[in-house]
Amino acid sequence: MNAVKAATPLNAQVLKSLLRNGIVIRALALAVATIVLIALRHPTWVPYSVSAYAIWNAAAVTLASARAARSA
Repeated sequence: MNAVKAATPLNAQVLKSLLRNGIVIRALALAVATIVLIALRHPTWVPYSVSAYAIWNAAAVTLASARAARSA
């Protein structure tokens, strides 16, 4: 009895769901903002962009959960 399960690779349905929910887009936006801020020699602004991302992500996840609960 092994309690540890092997990770299964993401299938196409999961990837479509992540793209539809905007998780991938938000993560890419954070990455681009970080790269731009570092390239412009403003690394002290990176924590602010991470904070903005966290707020944006939390709001999006909350709205998606509410939408899913309403439709269920």
